Parts: sequence; C-alpha cells; structure tokens
Amino acid sequence: MAEGKPDERTNPASTKSNPGDAPDAEPQRRHMIPVWFFVGMLLLVYGILIFIEGVREWSHPPHTVLANLHPPVWWGILLVIMGLIFTLKHFPRKNR
Repeated sequence: MAEGKPDERTNPASTKSNPGDAPDAEPQRRHMIPVWFFVGMLLLVYGILIFIEGVREWSHPPHTVLANLHPPVWWGILLVIMGLIFTLKHFPRKNR
C-alpha cells in the first residue's frame, strides 16, 4: 500500500458500493434493543408471579413472623410497577 493513499477497507468515505446494491439505496440501519427493556420484562414477569402467589397465600399465610403484612403482595406490586416503567421507557421504537 502506498504511504499517502487511504485504505478502501477502513475508509468510511469510500464511495465503492457492493455489487447487488441499487445506486441510490441507503444503507440499512440495524436497530439494537436496549438491555433495560429485557430487565423490565423480567421484573414484570417476576412481579406478576410473586403477586399471584401472594394473593393465593393470603387466606393461608405461612408461619413466619411478619406474615400478617403479606409481603409477596406488596413486592409483587412493586416489581410490576418497576417492570412497567422499565419496559415502557425502553420499548424499542423505529424513530429513535
């Protein structure tokens, strides 16, 4: 390779196109899905499962110290709310 000549493989300003491309076709942009969307989905699913279990054990609480406070119901609600926030905030959209 010549000293002052830029390499066509690494030069983004190169106008060389691939053999099947249309002359005025724009390059396709790949859309990445944020990891926080999947975190929100996991929180949402776990929250729903914990909430259902908490409602199911409401009439037959376990023999623990604070069972009368029904922590699975409250934790389930909290996880569902957090899951909805993460999922809706980071929902994949095409216009981003």
